[in-house]
Amino acid sequence: MCGIFGYVSGSKTDVFPVIHNGLKRLEYRGYDSWGISWAEGLTIKSFKTTRDLNATGKFPISKAKMGIGHTRWATHGGVTKNNAHPHSSTDKSFVLAQNGIVENFLPLKDFLKSRGYRFTTQTDTEIIVKLIEYHQKRAKTFEQAVISAFKKLRGRNTVIILTNKNTIIAIKNGSPLTIGLGDNEWFFSSDTLSFSDRTRRALVLEDGQMTSFDGENLKVKDLFTRKVIHSTPVRLNYVHNKIDKDGFNHYMLKEIVEQKNALLEATSYSQADLKPALRVLQKSQQVFTLGAGTASFAAGQVAYFLRKIGGVNTIELKSYEVDSYAHVFNTKSTVVALSQSGETADSLEALALAKKNGAKIISLVNMMGSTMSRESDLAYYLRVGPEICVVSTKAFTGKLAWGYLIANSLAGKYTSAKKDLGAAASMLTAYLNPRLFLEIEHLSKKLLKNEHIFILGRGQNYYIAQEGALKIKETSYKHAEAFSAGELKHGVIALIEEGTPVVCLVSEDKEKNNMLNAASQVKARGGFVIGVAKKENILFDEFIKTPDLGELDGIANVIPFQLMGYYMGKLQGFNPDKPRNLAKSVTVM
Repeated sequence: MCGIFGYVSGSKTDVFPVIHNGLKRLEYRGYDSWGISWAEGLTIKSFKTTRDLNATGKFPISKAKMGIGHTRWATHGGVTKNNAHPHSSTDKSFVLAQNGIVENFLPLKDFLKSRGYRFTTQTDTEIIVKLIEYHQKRAKTFEQAVISAFKKLRGRNTVIILTNKNTIIAIKNGSPLTIGLGDNEWFFSSDTLSFSDRTRRALVLEDGQMTSFDGENLKVKDLFTRKVIHSTPVRLNYVHNKIDKDGFNHYMLKEIVEQKNALLEATSYSQADLKPALRVLQKSQQVFTLGAGTASFAAGQVAYFLRKIGGVNTIELKSYEVDSYAHVFNTKSTVVALSQSGETADSLEALALAKKNGAKIISLVNMMGSTMSRESDLAYYLRVGPEICVVSTKAFTGKLAWGYLIANSLAGKYTSAKKDLGAAASMLTAYLNPRLFLEIEHLSKKLLKNEHIFILGRGQNYYIAQEGALKIKETSYKHAEAFSAGELKHGVIALIEEGTPVVCLVSEDKEKNNMLNAASQVKARGGFVIGVAKKENILFDEFIKTPDLGELDGIANVIPFQLMGYYMGKLQGFNPDKPRNLAKSVTVM
């Protein structure tokens, strides 16, 4: 969940600004605290803080050509300067930063305490530092001590180490690690986006691999055999790599607006590009779509498209509830996995289980070089550009657009689907305007008076309702819950009382009458009915008009909820880009 970033320059003497910039590009992975360490001669100096990475102020001048940095999402220990990474050895000869969780940290800590080691932080990371110190007394080299310590760790852990001998060592297990190869400069990072503004060439490490760099020689080895691995660098074909707010107050609002482009970017695939995926899906007896969080609701909508339009037997799964399906996966199964980062731990575990039983994997991710794309039989990319806000918006609608194109292609309607997507992008361009923003901001002020908000959807709007509730929860910290409108009479209606806000998603389809009936039942119990629809209705106390996108209605209908979440958070003084306790890339179980 955290972000690690190392940098070596063959010419610069102040690495701090480069590492700081890299951490800002990794901030979506964690923003509780951050730190940078650099080597000056035989001395390692560090700067650690709980300040915002983007805060202005004076920073140290490093006078170094090598350093590492870390941006933290707290798992063990509170958000304090003392718990911030990198963590230093007792003799100050090395510092270490970690991305992951040491699952067996308690027995390891007890073991080290029994041998006289003292701890000054509440982090599990400090256990790794002390464990290396313990093995230093028994190993011939520092590298051997690091390997011996690392082999004792349980869980998904990736570490980066800087020594006072101007050496960087990094090991990957579970959590991602990439090496950017620039012009006389080298980058070690949790993702390729962090250095895509400086180089497009990278090595992507696999689990059980380690790298070491002494300023001249870069080596990648197998952690267990110690054999040198000769890897071919990959070319990173990013559509976008610029990261700024482009005049918006927050990344979230910028990325909501960018959805008008995301539809076209996510579906910029030719029929030839899609043909391998179509062939696999057509041969499958059972297709599963899979994701976690927002990606799970996107997976649900894509499954809906595959069933409804593509005629494919498809079931949606949540990544963290896959175990009971282990016996169902087989060589005639295909899993379509969705993820923004491609590093979500729950999803990677689920895919490993499916692959073990012979299932084919098709993935759709936004991050080049991700673990999920590398472990897939067929990998596709969203191409919607960096999504920096922790709360996903354009990646969600990009996944829906891609799913719509795939489903229609299966039905032999690729060309008409492309026209639909083009028309939808044009309508969203007109829809996303200041008048809409003011309207949603006004409604958001009213909704802040309530602790509970309910959302009803049906058919193509069922998963949109689920995603809408998540957007409100993530940024406003209000309770929002979504139900199928068909569930209303089966218990949900007991929650409705005078003034309870209930948002009803109404499309111009065969579910329209069912949705209006549900709105009528809510109205009769005193509920405050908010209609997200194409046409006004007497049942609506508030009406949010959306463009009619036909079978793509879900893309238009989710936007009001994204904006509600944005304004409900902003009006309370919260930063919608950085909701409390959340990080974008969930790389720990």
